[in-house]
Amino acid sequence: MPEDPISQEMARILNEKLQRVIDKQTEHTIALANHTASLDRLEKGQEQMRVALAQQQGALDEILSILHSQQSPT
Repeated sequence: MPEDPISQEMARILNEKLQRVIDKQTEHTIALANHTASLDRLEKGQEQMRVALAQQQGALDEILSILHSQQSPT
């Protein structure tokens, strides 16, 4: 740390400003990590919904096939 009082005060002020910048950057990094985790969960949920929709479509196709076969004259 500098020896003269003015330099010491300037160094203290710069250190405080630097610490505020570091703190703000840390907050932004944490927020970004939280958003990334939320997006990952959303993507996983969307994929699960696609699979469930495909299963439901398959079941509906099977039901319609059975109904059509029951309606056709034999």
